[in-house]
Amino acid sequence: MKTKPSLCLMLALLMFPQIVETIYSPALGAISQTFAVSYPQAAQTLSVYFLAFALGVAVWGIMADTCGRRPAMLLGLFIYGVAAWVAMSTTSFAVLMAAR
Repeated sequence: MKTKPSLCLMLALLMFPQIVETIYSPALGAISQTFAVSYPQAAQTLSVYFLAFALGVAVWGIMADTCGRRPAMLLGLFIYGVAAWVAMSTTSFAVLMAAR
């Protein structure tokens, strides 16, 4: 039996990128100091994040059509979680950029 996902879950997943950006933006000053890079370089991590998000829409859309929405969403959240963990634990700005 197939059930529809809840409206609250769909809204939370839809708002996820904006919530992450809102939480992340105030940390840019600390990121630039911690990694000894300029503020514009630290701000590039946001650009990389949104570029990856934009490209991901197409990739995950195709994957959802072929594999199903649930497996695509779970895989996407798993990859995001691993990348966030890598970004939090790295000491290299290049790795931070790649993880974002």
